[in-house]
Amino acid sequence: MLKHYFIAVISAIVLAAILSFTQGTLKFFLHFTNAIFYIGLTLFVIGGFLLIVQSGFFNITRYGIRKVFGTRDQQMAEMTGDESLTVKKDMIYRRYNFSVTKPLLMTSITLVILSFLFSFMIIS
Repeated sequence: MLKHYFIAVISAIVLAAILSFTQGTLKFFLHFTNAIFYIGLTLFVIGGFLLIVQSGFFNITRYGIRKVFGTRDQQMAEMTGDESLTVKKDMIYRRYNFSVTKPLLMTSITLVILSFLFSFMIIS
């Protein structure tokens, strides 16, 4: 996980440097700080969404939609005796595990803190 964290931080900083060079070199450090903040904020939103999905927040919604719209599949399962077509309640308790969630969140927090430190350096 630490390797993924360092790779993500370094690639985000390189991407921010490339983006700030395309903005113009007159105020490079300001554009670099803004780019780091934007990248960190985007990664934070993606990592937060993965954390919410990982915790199983949307499972009850998926179960309800399958229950309502799966009536034809349920009738087909009753007629054929096929158990795989029925909506199972274990769907509610299912948990997911994404390996990129923690490195994304750690990288985003690091980039946002780094951008705040750079912004204080710009102010003074």
